Amino acid sequence: MAEISIGLGDVLSRLVQLRAQRYGIRMVWGGKGVDDIDQLCADYSNKKLLNQCLWNGMKELMEMPELKELPEAVQAKIASIILKAQAIFELEVGERTKRTAAKDAPK
Repeated sequence: MAEISIGLGDVLSRLVQLRAQRYGIRMVWGGKGVDDIDQLCADYSNKKLLNQCLWNGMKELMEMPELKELPEAVQAKIASIILKAQAIFELEVGERTKRTAAKDAPK
């Protein structure tokens, strides 16, 4: 069995760190539970906002009539970026679900 090393801090902070570690989240924890939760939420919110902006930008690009005027190779690359992102997302979520289910399974 692998050893889990959790940083110092109050009980809530250690719990947040343990749960975050199971999802592969790596952060510098402050050791105060409420502050760590706030930091985790802020990081999540920032990443979600960035992802939404990038995704919306790609959707706008795909809807532009000028896109059809670009060389076919460029159009194909744009499409492959979108498809690859979706595939990686689905694979990563599936793997994370398997990992967390295995860790939470009774022994």
